[in-house]
Amino acid sequence: MASLPVTDTPRDLRHLGTIAWDGPSPNSDRVLMQAAFEDGPRITRNQYVRIHDEEGARSGFLARVVAGPFYHRGAPDDDVTADSHVVAELELQGELVGGRPRETNARPMPGAPVSALATAEITEMHGFEGDMLLGNLTGDDDLWVELRSQDKAVLPRNLGIFGTVGSGKSNSCQVLVEEAARNGWAVIVLDVEGEYVDMDKPCDDPAMIERLGMFGRDPVGLRDFHVCHPASCNSERPSSEPFTLRLADFDTSVIAEILQVSVPERNALLDCVEHLQQKARTKVSTNEPEGLRILLDASPQARVPFTLRTLRERAADRQSRATEFFDYNGLSAKLSWLVNSEAFDVVNLRSLDPVSMMVPGRVTIIDVSIANDVVKNMVTADMLRKAFAVKVTRPDAPPTLLVIEEAHSFISRERVHTMQATLHMLRNVTRRGRKRWLSMAFVSQQPGHLPPEIFELCNTRIVHTLRSTHNLDALIATTGDVGKDLWDRCPLLGPGQAVLSSPQLARSVIVSVRPAACRRRFIV
Repeated sequence: MASLPVTDTPRDLRHLGTIAWDGPSPNSDRVLMQAAFEDGPRITRNQYVRIHDEEGARSGFLARVVAGPFYHRGAPDDDVTADSHVVAELELQGELVGGRPRETNARPMPGAPVSALATAEITEMHGFEGDMLLGNLTGDDDLWVELRSQDKAVLPRNLGIFGTVGSGKSNSCQVLVEEAARNGWAVIVLDVEGEYVDMDKPCDDPAMIERLGMFGRDPVGLRDFHVCHPASCNSERPSSEPFTLRLADFDTSVIAEILQVSVPERNALLDCVEHLQQKARTKVSTNEPEGLRILLDASPQARVPFTLRTLRERAADRQSRATEFFDYNGLSAKLSWLVNSEAFDVVNLRSLDPVSMMVPGRVTIIDVSIANDVVKNMVTADMLRKAFAVKVTRPDAPPTLLVIEEAHSFISRERVHTMQATLHMLRNVTRRGRKRWLSMAFVSQQPGHLPPEIFELCNTRIVHTLRSTHNLDALIATTGDVGKDLWDRCPLLGPGQAVLSSPQLARSVIVSVRPAACRRRFIV
């Protein structure tokens, strides 16, 4: 690489160096910066800089230091001479237009001056300003990264939080819950490990409390906080309230998929349900709002067309009429799984009640840590359908965030071909719910097992450490605004660090997520 002269003339304190001539292997998206030897300590990796185009035809370029600084000695002796200099590699983030970067086909000329950016400039250029504090830009403690709670391009367009065990995924989930509730959102969390049942208590980790203070926050628990659990599945939270699942609240096709019935068993299920609905004179209403209001009556006295007991009895009564197309015996056996769970149609218990949960600032934890997979999935499906029903029937309901932990257990890539009705319901809730401020947050340590449709629904992504190629490839294939450099760093991220991609941001960045102010139970 041919060097440009480095002079000793006085320079602006924000001036770092100048663009150097291209090296032997030039890259269209990268340029080299040459700086004075004494300015080396001021150049750090991941630092954002402005390149001023010396021709004056553009307002400049935004770039990020991705390699260096590399120190070059100008003479063969041991003394530092005037010819010694520093070289760093910069990745072009775009051409600056109106203070924001946009795609460009140009590159800066050699000799173009490079200057450090002030915190306020970086915040404005990247779109970091908001009312939901996530943390700071990695490498810069003073540069806070925030999202906008009232921007329809952010929460309502759904989120994904991904990362391996111990990467900080659960803490990020807590921070998201805290910030959403703080800004008037109702938050409902499907807790599969029982980690979040103590979020009304303050964080008690001294190291986390110290770092929390860097953000001007004190350890504090959530004020409006509630925990509930499915009947027959105890919770570690003494004050947790039990609820029952009502089989009649589910779409028949979803019941069939979650029970993994065969085609003859499915035919038998449809036949039994139709018979009981006709008998109760409660056929599916053509008036959607009216049907949804009936669905949302959570009282034990609610009129339902059938229960698990009556459905199983009907299947048992029809066993003598079984054919190769109608397997009532197999259906009866699979319904027994639900009977044995003791979570369905429990007398004198209220059903899952999102109306009481969807209050501004209220956080509700649904503790399914002791439930089996079938019950967990049924609770998730029930919550999805009913939360959407509230949004349709109650226009004054607050913005609502539903957090689904270990989403790959609810709907997986391997089973997606047998769960089309469930996927259709999920797609319908997320897309129609977005207009009504109903947001989904999918949390998973195995994104490679999620169907591609889930990634299409998640426009904001927080990606912690992932070392499995299978998991990384699934995200790389569906996240177009994250460069190769960031993906290469993903397996090496420290605890709490994450790649953040969002429609709010001009470019994806690596953030250090702040500690949660409330407590979490650490599951060994």
